[in-house]
Amino acid sequence: MKQTLEYLESFAVIVLVLFGIGGFSYHLFRDNGWIESVAGNLWDVSVQYPLIALPVIVAAVFLGKMWNEARISHGRTTRVPDYFIYALMASGLVFIVRYFWLGTF
Repeated sequence: MKQTLEYLESFAVIVLVLFGIGGFSYHLFRDNGWIESVAGNLWDVSVQYPLIALPVIVAAVFLGKMWNEARISHGRTTRVPDYFIYALMASGLVFIVRYFWLGTF
């Protein structure tokens, strides 16, 4: 039973982190997204939606590895990776709630 709860917790963490990364990627790379807002009229930034997959996959692999190593090693000296994962989990929860509440990311 304990192992099942640990698997469910891990699954929930991964889902929230992926939704956080996906939401940030969507808002960064969509038309009139955050990058275009920041860049303004300096460059004609036109990023297509398939480019969202690349940062999501890279970030998911990196964060999954980082999270797994943090769980394995008990003698770590920094908690920054934990705070980063918590921030991504919180943003993932925000994006999920916004999706169901407003119908959009």
